[in-house]
Order: sequence, then structure tokens, then C-alpha cells
Amino acid sequence: MSIAGAAAYYDFQGLSTLRTQAIKAPTEAVDEVAAQFESLFVQMMLKSMRDATIEGGLFDSNQMELYQDMFDQQISLQLSGGGVLGLSDILVEQLDGTRSPRERPGDDQSVFPLASLLSDVRRHLSVVSSSKNGSTETGSNKTSVSTVAAAGDRVEPAPADADHRQTGWDPLSPEEFIRGVWDHAVDAAKKLGLDPLVLVAQSALETGWGKRVIQSLDGSSSFNLFGIKAGETWDGETASVGSLEFRDGVAAMEKANFRVYDSIASSFEDYVGFLKSNPRYQQALEKVADSREFLSGLQDAGYATDPGYAEKIMDIIGTTAVGSVINELKNF
Repeated sequence: MSIAGAAAYYDFQGLSTLRTQAIKAPTEAVDEVAAQFESLFVQMMLKSMRDATIEGGLFDSNQMELYQDMFDQQISLQLSGGGVLGLSDILVEQLDGTRSPRERPGDDQSVFPLASLLSDVRRHLSVVSSSKNGSTETGSNKTSVSTVAAAGDRVEPAPADADHRQTGWDPLSPEEFIRGVWDHAVDAAKKLGLDPLVLVAQSALETGWGKRVIQSLDGSSSFNLFGIKAGETWDGETASVGSLEFRDGVAAMEKANFRVYDSIASSFEDYVGFLKSNPRYQQALEKVADSREFLSGLQDAGYATDPGYAEKIMDIIGTTAVGSVINELKNF
């Protein structure tokens, strides 16, 4: 019998379901309760680390705090679900002395050292402070690069990227991210007849400027820079993570499988193929001459459930910090 999902600890209905099913399946309940406790523990650890971080940054806002909280929830689920800490196994052994800690099918015995885990968590917490580039006036509203990225992230996984470690590319700012993906964006944009800046901005929105690239259970990067899910036609590797989706205008976390690539170049190449091979995006592809119309076409076709998806990308495109870097690269 299945037990309530990973989001149960902050969903009262989920807690009620867990309590009911625990009566019918107490053995399974021990595993689930232990997992939920580990999730809470990780979330408390993240909160303590944030509280110890100096606040009062230029881009601090209630909206930023909201998305940080949602990000922390996702990270706690991701880490506890992967068995990184091993706390749930210890709890299982203590709560149910008749059996050994639960086994995870398909897992090997190698786990990330705690020091490595804390290092990754600290990198997560530095995402906001790392973006120090300026802001620009769009109409009457001042929009910063880091604020736009944080407000628009649909997927908030832990940033770990094997290829980045090999090449030394670990973008600490939007500028570094742009320089890292620019050549790939140019190649992909030529195949679509699109302004490469659109692809840079879209991938920035999807990944939080490279800091929230979806990662697999083993910690390796998916290189999925466009949030493309793994449908029935996808026969490659997948990564299962939580995704922030909008249903009838209401945001909610949903579990979904996403495509896994072996490089940044592969991600851009598949994005081109994904759009060209999918009939529902053909109308959007007919509007590539106008970036706003193209993005609106993607949104209308259901590429993203966020009702503000196209505008968020356009906001990124319109920032001075982004434009200055792009102009430099174009003239290089």
C-alpha cells in the first residue's frame, strides 16, 4: 500500500492520509514518517543557515523570501529523498527494531559525505548574494537580473553539474552564465531563426542563472536548461524532481520527470528538435521574428503553466546588465 507523498509534511490533507494509512500499514508508515522527519530536519538546517546569513541586500523582498522558502522545501525533499544524510535509516532502525534500515532499490552504498552536502547547501544559499550586477528601468518599474530569475524559477533543484566541474564553469553571476551558454544559444537560434538572446533569457529563467539546474539522484547534472519534461517519446535518462506548476492560476509543487542530457550543447540541440517536432509549437515558430510574440506563442501552446512566463523572459531580456554583456559578445 502506498503511503502519502513526499509533500505530506506541509500538506494537512497529506498528514491526515498518512495517519490513516499508518493504521492499516504500520510497517510502511515507519519508513514514511522517518523520511518526513528527515525532510523537516534538513529544512530546519537550511533555515538556520539562512538566519545566520547577513541580510539587507539590495534585492531583498517579500517575493524573494517566498521563493527562497519554496526552494528550501524542494531542497529538503530532494536531499532526504536521495538518502544523502542517512538520518531516516537510523530512525527506521530505532523505531522498528525487528528489521534493518530500509533498503532503496537500485542504490549503491556510496553516498555524498556530509561535508560535501553542507558545501552544496552553502552554494544554494549564495545564489541571491552572488548576483551583483545592476538593474534597469523597464517602463516605470525597476527590475534587477537576480530578482527576475528568483521570481520566475519553475524548477528549483540542487545545482550540481559534472561537466561544469570538468570545464571549470560554475557561474557565480548572470554575466558568467551568459558567457557560458552564448555560443550554444547562437547555434540553436540560427536553426530557429530566433534572436539568441531569447534562448539565453529563457534558459536563465528556467535554471536561476545556472544555479538550479535539475540534478539526478546521484548528484550529476541533467544539463536540462529549458525545463523539458520526459514524455512518452523520450527514451533517454530522466530525473524526477518537484516542479512549480500553475493550475487555474494557483501555484503548486508537482512531481515530474525531466530529460537528462550529457552536455549544455545537447540541451540546446534537443530544445530545437523539441520545438520543431511538436505540432503545437508550430504557430510560435512562425513568429520568431518578434521575440515577444514567439514567447507568447510558446506560453499559449502550453510550454509553461506560469501565466507570466513570457513576460518574465522579456523582463530578463530588457535588463541593462544582460544587454551590455550580450552587446560585448556580439562585438567580440
